Amino acid sequence: MKNALSIFAVICLLCVEAAGDSPESRQLPTSNQSPFTVGSGFAASPYGVCSHLTWQEFPARNKTFALCSVAGIGIVRCDFPWPDHERMRGEWNFTKTDTIVGDAESAGVTILPNIHSWHGCYPRDFGDLGPWSLHMKRVAAHYAGKIPVYEIWNEQNLFHQDHVGNPTNYAAVLKAAAEAIRESAPGTRTAIGGLSGVPLPYIETLYKLGAGAYFDIMNIHPYCIPDRPEGHLDRQLEELRALMAKYGDADKPIWMTEFGWPTNERKPSMDAGEGYKWEYDTGVDEARVAYYLSRALGIAFAEGVETFIHYELRDREHDRYNRESYFGLCRNDFTPKPAFAAYAAFMSMRPAGSVQKSDRPWHDEGRTLFFPQWRRPENADTLRETDVRGPLGADAGMAWALGERGPMRVRFTSDAMRFFNHVGKETWPVAAGDGTYELDVSDKPIYFVGGELKL
Repeated sequence: MKNALSIFAVICLLCVEAAGDSPESRQLPTSNQSPFTVGSGFAASPYGVCSHLTWQEFPARNKTFALCSVAGIGIVRCDFPWPDHERMRGEWNFTKTDTIVGDAESAGVTILPNIHSWHGCYPRDFGDLGPWSLHMKRVAAHYAGKIPVYEIWNEQNLFHQDHVGNPTNYAAVLKAAAEAIRESAPGTRTAIGGLSGVPLPYIETLYKLGAGAYFDIMNIHPYCIPDRPEGHLDRQLEELRALMAKYGDADKPIWMTEFGWPTNERKPSMDAGEGYKWEYDTGVDEARVAYYLSRALGIAFAEGVETFIHYELRDREHDRYNRESYFGLCRNDFTPKPAFAAYAAFMSMRPAGSVQKSDRPWHDEGRTLFFPQWRRPENADTLRETDVRGPLGADAGMAWALGERGPMRVRFTSDAMRFFNHVGKETWPVAAGDGTYELDVSDKPIYFVGGELKL
């Protein structure tokens, strides 16, 4: 098999260079097919990215969709501002979002609308949400059958308590939206607005207010910048699931609709005594972000997360010292950063339709050695280039360690295992026979495919 990353990079560059806004540019490559699963919406892909398509990224939307499609990213989360649809009181126009949804559909990508804006034509009255409800009915009816999930608000727990940040106010906004969506587009799901962090007291208050009846998907933004994900993401997800179980929601899916690390430079004036500002603190090295992201993905799916959406696809590059400008998997010109290769490699190793092996341990007692495993779908290799060694197989997983580890003798259920590093390059560890291999286990994950790891 050729180096998956090199094939992927060539196709992505071809796709990006060719992508424009004409119908012809929306066609996917018919030769040199990517070895990564092509995304085809929520049913096929649990992987997504954020992109500000209704804002500054609208002109480049087809480059965004083409890049997502060949990578296996099936979801693009973007803002659906209320004023974009109702320009003036009672005057409705869906032209811009129709263009976005249609172009995404042509590329096999599904839009996740994030609705988190009020309208200046209406008073902000949480006791009378008629205009908000009518807006949601209009949007849901217009996109019935095209939009499978709506996310209601964004990081509302950070807003002032006299606004939607007040749990009572947010519960009312969520209830009105959910009822409008269920009436206008039956079968469409509602996601609670992505919460900043995992604010357990805030979530519990919502449950006590009865808000659990009005969302189908729990939704969080459990950033851990600038730290590694271990000890943060895993613990928070376990605590969240326990709280959900307390209120009868243990089986409700959890989504992460924002997660990532910025790669900005540190602002020099901060070193000269300027007051601390989160947005101007040091970013994380690009190479480190790549293997942090691989590990975060492994943790998220091991903990039962249904959908993972990275924030965001492209750097904005407005200010090289501002964190908000450098969360992208790609630079502003669409050239990939190492994290993009890591995300693509994970999607190749754990393609859409994979099922986590949740009946077995995935880390040691001290949480310093991690080894989540999953079963790939039977058609996982159908898009892979001809390989003289045959398909990779169904059983797969990944392994990494915190601290110094070095070579470890690891036994698998097969002596025909294949191994890849965290950016998709095949590696060749020493085989000792009877399914035993000597793996160089470190903080950079190793993927194994073709058999189960014996515990």
